[in-house]
Amino acid sequence: MSVFDDEVRVGTADIFRDAGDPGDYQGAVSAPDIMVVLERDFEVYDDNQIAMRVITISVLVADVAESRQGDTIATNGRTWTVQQVLTDDGHVRRLWVS
Repeated sequence: MSVFDDEVRVGTADIFRDAGDPGDYQGAVSAPDIMVVLERDFEVYDDNQIAMRVITISVLVADVAESRQGDTIATNGRTWTVQQVLTDDGHVRRLWVS
């Protein structure tokens, strides 16, 4: 990894600590007691390029090495199920949940 990647990793972890919520991830890997970021109004496009609003949870790739459909994330008294991995930049993975 480059110095830049190291700085991004540390900075992103700080953001998650400040703005995130505690969560427990279960699935391909188990990651209890991690910080997650819940967003209730994220825009995605379906196959016909029609916009729709979905709920997403972002996790640090350093905390959750792999995500797949059917994994679960418990946070704020609710359990969410992963529907799809939307983005993964090597630092943060955004998951469409329901």
